[in-house]
Amino acid sequence: MSFKNKVVIITGGGTGIGKETSIELAKVGLKVVIGNRNEEKGNEVVETIKKNGGEARFVKTDVSKVEDVKNLIDFTLKEYGEFNFAFNNSGLLGDVQPLAEQKPEDSSYIIDVNIKGVVYCMHYQIAEMSKYASPDNPCSIVNNSSILSHSAYPGLTVYSSTKHAVTGLTKGAAIELAQSNIRVNAVGPGPINTPMLSDPTEGNPEQFGGMVPMQRIGTPKEISDAVLWLFSPQSSYVTGHTLMIDGGFCAQ
Repeated sequence: MSFKNKVVIITGGGTGIGKETSIELAKVGLKVVIGNRNEEKGNEVVETIKKNGGEARFVKTDVSKVEDVKNLIDFTLKEYGEFNFAFNNSGLLGDVQPLAEQKPEDSSYIIDVNIKGVVYCMHYQIAEMSKYASPDNPCSIVNNSSILSHSAYPGLTVYSSTKHAVTGLTKGAAIELAQSNIRVNAVGPGPINTPMLSDPTEGNPEQFGGMVPMQRIGTPKEISDAVLWLFSPQSSYVTGHTLMIDGGFCAQ
């Protein structure tokens, strides 16, 4: 299967893993629709893709708002008629602090983005893909989970719980869609060199390398390569799986 003229929706495509994945998927011929809260950063990625000869569009999107998600889907359908792939990447880490010290409103927003956002996206994505997915036109959804979907870390209890939920959503949807030519999987990044990891470490994300058996943190491209594989025919018998990309962290 060629990716040429196929369409992918990527949420949180303005920075970090979402940015890298948007750029890399455009290189293999996918038309990329980026949904992102930060309009400036989203448009910067679109311009980078266009300069590289690819095609991309941007829609300002806060996945915690169901109307924003619906607008992202509607925009994509208006522009291209259908989409075959989706990477539900938007996520929020929040402050690193004990649960008892975290403000309820902060916890609520993390849940709104990390859980409700994925639910909203998958709801509309599946509803549309189900209309045209077939053996000759397979569709695939990848959610961005985390190593903390299988473990916990002090100060990130709410974040960890949301990523456990993402893995559960991935498994449940995959089973529901197992005979529909729509596969649903997730990636589970370990420590990755992105702004999300850089901010709480005061610009020194490499300090997390000591926690990883491979003794380094990962790169965004190592995640985007996995997303591409999960979209590709090479993973045609893989669904309901969270692929850990963590330098061996979860094997400890």
